[in-house]
Amino acid sequence: MRKAAIYARSSKDRSDVSIATQTHELTEIARARDLEVVQTFEDAVVSGATEDRPGFGLLAEAIRNKRRGWSVLLVYDSSRIARRRYIAQAFKHHCRKHDVVIQYAKVPQDIDPISELVLDSVFEAMDEVHSLMSRDKAIAGQQENVRRGWRAGGRAPVGYQLEQLPTGAVREGKAVTKSRLVLAPEAPKVAAYLKARAAGEPRPKALSASGFKGSKSSLVDLEWNALAYAGHTVYGRHYGKRTRGDKPKRRPREEWQIQRDTHPALISDGEAEAILEQLATSEVGRSISEGKRAASEAILSGLLVAPDGRFWRSAGKHYRLEGERNVNRQALEQAVLDKLQEDLTSDEFIAGMVEAAQKMETPDRTMPLRREMAKLRREQARAARLAVQTEDGGVWPGVVTERTAQIAALQQEIDQMRQGGEIEALVKGLTPAGMRELLEGIKDPARLLESLVERIVLDADLSGRIEYRAACGVSMASPRRSGRYATVYQTPFNFGRVSGLTIQSRR
Repeated sequence: MRKAAIYARSSKDRSDVSIATQTHELTEIARARDLEVVQTFEDAVVSGATEDRPGFGLLAEAIRNKRRGWSVLLVYDSSRIARRRYIAQAFKHHCRKHDVVIQYAKVPQDIDPISELVLDSVFEAMDEVHSLMSRDKAIAGQQENVRRGWRAGGRAPVGYQLEQLPTGAVREGKAVTKSRLVLAPEAPKVAAYLKARAAGEPRPKALSASGFKGSKSSLVDLEWNALAYAGHTVYGRHYGKRTRGDKPKRRPREEWQIQRDTHPALISDGEAEAILEQLATSEVGRSISEGKRAASEAILSGLLVAPDGRFWRSAGKHYRLEGERNVNRQALEQAVLDKLQEDLTSDEFIAGMVEAAQKMETPDRTMPLRREMAKLRREQARAARLAVQTEDGGVWPGVVTERTAQIAALQQEIDQMRQGGEIEALVKGLTPAGMRELLEGIKDPARLLESLVERIVLDADLSGRIEYRAACGVSMASPRRSGRYATVYQTPFNFGRVSGLTIQSRR
């Protein structure tokens, strides 16, 4: 029997198919198709419009592993994989590259390649349209809540609390409620602080006079919410989930949607405007905001693994092993950087890296991609001929366009691989002095980790090892995810002796 894996995803939509239903049906299909299910990946109540899904990430890692033990991926329908075409296409290419066949419960299996191509394009477009329509409906619903003075979701601002009120509607046997803001016990202190800030008092003095307590970064967030403290509901102040290099976190003031007089006010409109004006012109406010974002980045994410291959994931002030254990993030990162610095100044480490680099094989990794490109070019040429022969072109011009884009993407990946090969050849020729000079040229800790470390294995007793790659010291495109370099050198460690570094069991 061929081995198979299952991927199931459910969304926040109440009408969506449950994880249990998907898994049950796919298991039955596996039996009917003489497949043995050996692994299951799940994402419960997660949007398909993003790649940032725990189960999806583990699935992508497993596909990359040559010893995964299965070659068929069973999925309920195409929308389970993604609600964005570019994510779906990239994932399908990832599967093809690693010889994994995707089979859907709701798509015919025995169809010709052209029909399969057309169906794929149609399903991908429909999945994305559904996602965009759902988002628009959700936004419209939130805006209507705002217009009626209800909260559009989220926690109550400091100084307020949420009061749940019945709407008279019933959903799934339960009364539907909506929330509005009422004053909380700490409201007078918050009001005193904000009034002092509106009058131009520095934050430390305003805090002291009001008796209110808060960190500098939390106070900046509180002040940006000044209109809420003037009694107005503000919607659309922020962009959606932010990633590195994406849009700024906060939208321009002119894009905010404001519903006035929806709850008790702590300050006047004039005081709120004075606070916002100070923030808009304050370099201090902006620098604190940037510092807060920078501090939130976990530099070991994607590198830190347990001996069994599971990832330690960043969770606030900790790294967490799939809900089982916590380790203090700041203490661990500093311990890793100290160990890294110790290695980089060691003659034994430098000699070991040089020896490993000289033994490193540099096979032609572009061959599978060039074969895939040749196949796409044949399909592109055939589609172009059919477009000419078919009245009004039919679907074939679209196929030509899609294949052209796929060929361009593959060529870019091939170019990056060839560049990587040139870098490998350069590193192989380094002397110990040249290797030391190369490593000393990397000053930024995050870049040092990204360029040099393949992974960090951390066991529950705080022992483990740092595994280094051969093409070290050179910044590559997404080096952590490329799978381009194997471990060539490793150093053991035991962080159990590091002050303040302990693992807490969460069981």
